[in-house]
Amino acid sequence: MTVAEAQLAVVVGTYNRLDQLRALLDSIERQSHTPYEVHVSDAGSTDGTVEWLREMADRDARIRPYFEQERRGQAAALNAVFATLSTPWVCWLSDDNIVVEGGLDIAVAALAADASLGMVGLKVRDLRGPFTAAPYIGGITGTGILNINQGMLPTRLLQDLGGFSTEFRDYGIDADLTTRVLLAGRGVAMTRQVCIHHNRNWPEQGSPGGERMAALNHRYKALYMRTYGPLLGRDTVWLLRRAAWKCLRMVMAGRLSLDNPRPVLGRLVRDWHNMITGRFIDLRAELANGDRPLHLVQRCPTRWCGAANTPPLSP
Repeated sequence: MTVAEAQLAVVVGTYNRLDQLRALLDSIERQSHTPYEVHVSDAGSTDGTVEWLREMADRDARIRPYFEQERRGQAAALNAVFATLSTPWVCWLSDDNIVVEGGLDIAVAALAADASLGMVGLKVRDLRGPFTAAPYIGGITGTGILNINQGMLPTRLLQDLGGFSTEFRDYGIDADLTTRVLLAGRGVAMTRQVCIHHNRNWPEQGSPGGERMAALNHRYKALYMRTYGPLLGRDTVWLLRRAAWKCLRMVMAGRLSLDNPRPVLGRLVRDWHNMITGRFIDLRAELANGDRPLHLVQRCPTRWCGAANTPPLSP
């Protein structure tokens, strides 16, 4: 296969995770029928990743390494790659991900079938860390938007939106991009089945790494709300939905745990949580379409569309 035939560009940032990177690339090859190319941006690894990527690029034209030589943040590093792409579709993955269940093919088919969609979230399940009990991850932002942790978009749309925000740098770039796709008037959906297993490298609680992660998360949430809180404001119907769900969970505390692996009325509790508390999710539409490969579809009302700033994306 030649790079010219590729329909999907998979973009990955990495730093000193050679074993995990190998596992990711192996899973993409095993699980994908869509012609693809993999762009790997290395931030100066010293564990043999650079040498391995050079060897792989010589053997397989689908592997496209970029050697940054420094850690300048995911947003800047991946944006440099996004600006060079010409495939119809692009997704970003972490180097500690594993693709399962043909996940990339599912997302490509969904985007190709519905031009109104701007992003498909590849549903993620953590295999390590504090969220391993959860059937999948993805939180609701302070503005009521269901965040997409790993996603696929039309390449032209991502480029038009300016890629990831360098103001967020590393943490919160996914929540910011999810919000900007919605404000651009495009739909955001999530695969119904888990498509990504995440071997997340969690630092120990109370360690310097853990404290740094907590500080970065706090910073991103504050920045996100400063950016989008005044724009989206507070919605009465959404607040009532949240309050009703909170009361119901208090009454049925044991059964309505978000980590409950057993369906309740045909759906996971986490699905119910996202359907009810997701501000831009049409609950009636979700209930009517219980067998489609995508769900948790978000669409922003037109009064907000076009409101987000979209900086130009340059190499």
